[in-house]
Amino acid sequence: MSPIWSVSVVSHGHGAGVARVLCDLHAQLQTTPHELTLTLNAGEDPGFIADLPSTLRSRLRVVRNTRPRGFGANHNAALLGSDAAFVLVADPDLRLHQAIFDPLANVLSAPRCGMAAPIAMDERGRIEDNGRSLVTPKQLVRRHLLGGRGPEHGPGQGNVEVTWIAGLFIAMRAEVFRQLRGFDERYYMYCEDVDLCLRARAAGYSSLLMTDLRIEHPARRRTLRRMDHFSWHVASLSRLWRSPAYWACYRHAHDKTD
Repeated sequence: MSPIWSVSVVSHGHGAGVARVLCDLHAQLQTTPHELTLTLNAGEDPGFIADLPSTLRSRLRVVRNTRPRGFGANHNAALLGSDAAFVLVADPDLRLHQAIFDPLANVLSAPRCGMAAPIAMDERGRIEDNGRSLVTPKQLVRRHLLGGRGPEHGPGQGNVEVTWIAGLFIAMRAEVFRQLRGFDERYYMYCEDVDLCLRARAAGYSSLLMTDLRIEHPARRRTLRRMDHFSWHVASLSRLWRSPAYWACYRHAHDKTD
């Protein structure tokens, strides 16, 4: 029987910390045909896997990279070859406290819906901005000069169409992911999610933030605190802002306001 869901989680040295989301995923999917791939991207000791429940270990495919790969390359390797109906990219530090997979499958079954995600909150219940509008150079400069902005959407707003969904959690119809040829691996660590959603939009698919569903995600933005993350972010933004998908979305947004 073909799987209904194929899920990819990448650990960047999270070690036993990734066990929580693996257990959450397994608990919700154990009665549903599924694939679960864990990629160890940082040469970490896989010993913690032996402590996972045996039923989870029997379903888990573990990939050990000999050298670190980028966000898109890891998830493409895990998901592009799958014959599942739906695919999911999930961060290693997520928590899933409510049933999400049936509502996600229902929404994604609509022909025009390409990808979807629940609204993300941190462990204190603060809303994260994981469903966003198009980011422009002007907006980015303003944000860092004048301080952060609040989230664009909150709980209880139903399913809201957004320009892009953050890569901490992206659920998609597998056929859409294959049609788009997955993530663009020329982005190493940032903006792969934006690019994917913009290319989906150009192909006629929407991205939905499901504000009546919630996931937990600790907000840890390292972009300005670590030089390697900062340089990756700058390089990725430069590529994004020169891409045809970005400018098609930008022109569409400005045509609507003119």
